[in-house]
Amino acid sequence: MKITKEKWGITAKNEEVYLYRLENEFLEVEVLNYGGIIRKIITCDKNNNCENIVLNLESIKDYEGRSPYFGAIVGRNAGRIKNGYLKIDGNEYKLSKNSGENNIHGGIDNFSHKIWKVKEINEKNRFGLELSLKSFDLEEGFPGNVEVKVEYLLEKNEFLLNYYATTDKPTYINLTNHSYFNLSGNFKRDILDEELILNCRQFIAVDNDTLPVEILNVEKSAFDFTKPKKLKEALYADESQIKIVGGGLDHPFIIDKTRDIPCAILKDRENGRVLEVYTDQEAVVIYSGNYLYEVGNLNKEIICQKHMGICFETQNYADALNFIPDRAIITTPENPYIQKTKYVFKIEK
Repeated sequence: MKITKEKWGITAKNEEVYLYRLENEFLEVEVLNYGGIIRKIITCDKNNNCENIVLNLESIKDYEGRSPYFGAIVGRNAGRIKNGYLKIDGNEYKLSKNSGENNIHGGIDNFSHKIWKVKEINEKNRFGLELSLKSFDLEEGFPGNVEVKVEYLLEKNEFLLNYYATTDKPTYINLTNHSYFNLSGNFKRDILDEELILNCRQFIAVDNDTLPVEILNVEKSAFDFTKPKKLKEALYADESQIKIVGGGLDHPFIIDKTRDIPCAILKDRENGRVLEVYTDQEAVVIYSGNYLYEVGNLNKEIICQKHMGICFETQNYADALNFIPDRAIITTPENPYIQKTKYVFKIEK
């Protein structure tokens, strides 16, 4: 097991950006201190071709200027908050608006744009990185001085993401990672022929602003992934909820907690790569990269296209305080925020 660090660039604010490379016998992961970005996850396929399976960009200038949250930690909240408005313990808060009249992914200067403090972990039973930052009271409109820690740990063929946050007053925290997976390896093709299984019997329908409006059953709809299905069977379905988000998925799925199995399994039948996603969260937003054609080039050879990657944004219910307040989780000084998500990488011969 090995951790290496190298200087990777300088931000527009003149902040130094470093790249950390984690390696064990199964995986290689690259992480930036900018945004906590997971820049690469290198896994091998059934023919022992070891390739990157998450979308990325070539420079810090690219990440600052045109990244749709590639690989980043987003917060303080994941997803949209209607009208940039929160009410907590009778107190009203007006958040920054960076998606029309709504707040998305924490606001204008959200966690994906921050330089995180990084500490290397290289102990007997723990190997990886601890990233941390402080978010101050009323930053982007959110209450409370918040301290966040995120662990990226490698354990054999598993990549663990552990989130912790404390606050000095009641606040709303809902973190996630925004990696776009593409199991073809080095972006050889889009995700249309990749196969998806979800341990989810319900999803949340959205409106024209991608705000949650209604909990629906997946049965007899394009959103039914309870049995293996190629993504193209859903992403081009003639259904209003597919069309309303630009042709594809951008919806919260409610995880069936009665079974201790992955909330999501993604497979590439051609090369044998398998990704399993585990989480202790209530929901996972599945986003199929419906607007990725706006990114431009990923590198000198490859232009990013629609449906080039898929996100598994494990989280609490989107816009919970406004949509279903009885299920919203408030972080307080007595009850810190804790989230655990795990990616398991396998090969099917």
